[in-house]
Amino acid sequence: MSTFTEWQQQAIRAEGNVLVSAGAGTGKTGTVVQRARRLLVEERVSIESILMVTFTEAAAAEMRARLRKELEKSRSELAAEAALNSRLSTLDEQLALLDTAHISTLHGFCLQLIREHFHELGIDPQVT
Repeated sequence: MSTFTEWQQQAIRAEGNVLVSAGAGTGKTGTVVQRARRLLVEERVSIESILMVTFTEAAAAEMRARLRKELEKSRSELAAEAALNSRLSTLDEQLALLDTAHISTLHGFCLQLIREHFHELGIDPQVT
């Protein structure tokens, strides 16, 4: 984490929910990815309980790809340490779940919520 600013490091290490907001090219994606990596690898949180949203599909795809790369890197590091096999199997599970992780645009996340709760909202289940 040495390449991250103090503010970014605080966001990566923070407890609870975190909103990362900054201008273009300031390292938001890297910060969010490192935070997710920390939660998944160190805190052993399930990826199913993490929501990562951004404003474009390209940014969401980039976030997912970077997270996959970080998890694979962490997996390789753990594989070298045989004593950590339980963490390794947990990491394998998180990698398997990555494609279904809640990494999307804000609009995509809201549409997912609407589709899941259309009956409570009294709207057509085929809403677009």
